[in-house]
Amino acid sequence: GKCLIEALDAILPPSRPTDKPLRLPLQ
Repeated sequence: GKCLIEALDAILPPSRPTDKPLRLPLQ
């Protein structure tokens, strides 16, 4: 899951690392 979060981090604005898992369909 970390890889997906890092990939999205480059696309989505860096709001919060903890917000990423909540937005993703998979935790």
